Amino acid sequence: MKASVLINKGWQVMVLAVAVSMSAVQAAETDQTAPLFEAKTLSGQAFDLSDYLGKQPVYLKFWATWCSFCKAEMPHLNAIEQQFGDEIKVMSINVGFNDSVANIQQFFGQEGYDIPTIFDANGEITQKYQVVGTPHHILIDKDGKVAYRTFLATDQLDQIIEQWAQH
Repeated sequence: MKASVLINKGWQVMVLAVAVSMSAVQAAETDQTAPLFEAKTLSGQAFDLSDYLGKQPVYLKFWATWCSFCKAEMPHLNAIEQQFGDEIKVMSINVGFNDSVANIQQFFGQEGYDIPTIFDANGEITQKYQVVGTPHHILIDKDGKVAYRTFLATDQLDQIIEQWAQH
């Protein structure tokens, strides 16, 4: 087996272990004010989290192209963006670690995704949100508070999104 495959498999196992061990911590991290940030998407659109305060909830998904769980969940994110994108701002954030814009563009092109995406090249946004593994989902309410965080897409994540879309 190639060393790169072993490294990727090792990261996936580590991410899963972190996901399981962090579930109790996630509850404690909600209701905190979400760190504000500004960035440009891969399509050149400006994104400023403060623009959504008081107006619209925001769904951030941190991910990487080398993360098999992240890629397996992308149809879910794509569906959420298509179904609820008018009510909830969906933003994918590639963590930038061992990844590239070219990898993202190739993956999105192959799968036909057109999800607004930020490439966090220096990891600044990832660090602000204390993301320690991928995938990582964060829901931010209209008041700018972290309402929910999880490593994998869950029924609770979907329920919150559906509730927010109805209001």
